[in-house]
Amino acid sequence: MTEVTEMLSNSIMSTKTWASLFCVATMRLGAATACFDVLVLDADSLAPIEGVAVTGWFSNDNGWKAWTESAPTYADEEITDKYGFCHVKGETNTGKTGVNIRHPPKGYYPNYFAIRYRFTQKPLLPFTHWRPTDLVITARLQRVEHPVPLFVKRAGWKMGSDAIAKNEGEFAYDFQKGFLPPFGNGETADVVFRCLAPKYLGEGKNGRGYTAPLYGNTVVAIFQGDEANGIWVSPMPDAQAYLKIRNAPAEGYQRELSFSESTSYDLQRREGLDSNRCFCFRIRTVRDDVGKIKSALYGKIHGDIQLFMDGKDRWMQKIAGISFLYYLNPTPNDRNLEWDMKNNFCPKPGEILQPRP
Repeated sequence: MTEVTEMLSNSIMSTKTWASLFCVATMRLGAATACFDVLVLDADSLAPIEGVAVTGWFSNDNGWKAWTESAPTYADEEITDKYGFCHVKGETNTGKTGVNIRHPPKGYYPNYFAIRYRFTQKPLLPFTHWRPTDLVITARLQRVEHPVPLFVKRAGWKMGSDAIAKNEGEFAYDFQKGFLPPFGNGETADVVFRCLAPKYLGEGKNGRGYTAPLYGNTVVAIFQGDEANGIWVSPMPDAQAYLKIRNAPAEGYQRELSFSESTSYDLQRREGLDSNRCFCFRIRTVRDDVGKIKSALYGKIHGDIQLFMDGKDRWMQKIAGISFLYYLNPTPNDRNLEWDMKNNFCPKPGEILQPRP
């Protein structure tokens, strides 16, 4: 009986071993090597930067195991040569890759997951390379020039559509002291937000054939005071840009700008908000005796202005408030908006989340 038991035990162990090896092999069958060169340049001069620590990352999908553990992400850390180049490689079964430069050379800003690449040409055979194999990804690092303390704040309050309606459909904001009464203790109306009535956009339809009306909501930002006050829409910043806006422009401001959101055609979400949009603004303009600008304050807004909604009718929501992140330079006539990310003149900044200069 002992010999039979030992034989059965060895057989079971052998089966388990082969099963384990088979599982590992099966998991690996979907993975292959992806590789690319990274070229790191100065964003302004386009000169190559030597000695930059570059991390190439390679993601994976672990299928059913995602319920119990996170999929592995492989990283390859390399250093750029005198020509600004380095070569990274790693295993991935999704083709999703990218470049991080978390610790740039002194005098440069980092980049965080800003540079991504998705390989779509799968390997012809297991354990071979994703294609192309001669890919070059260029990373441009911005210089740290003149960071200064700023007044940085997340302005946001859901006042309620009924409360806004009682205030004639408007609410005003003071960029130094917050919302004006009846919603806050602000004193100077730098900008007034006027809420327009919901606009019918037609009928939407989801994947199950259910139809419902579509509505859009718009708030108009109207800058107050001198005609030089207003908002400037920044060109869409480079996706790699860690510093979105360094300086406010001297001209090009408009008094009014509309921000809109609406229900998507498939009834699944609201759309219109663009987190990549950025703006500059000019307020508190004072002129001299001959009409020239004597002083003004400048600031920037990172990301879009988000609308808070409410209402009894799910499809006909009304504007109930707003939220936006802004940076204000309190020094008159100083258009520098490069924040040092250490010193904030705002005592209660709210949720800044991921600070940017």
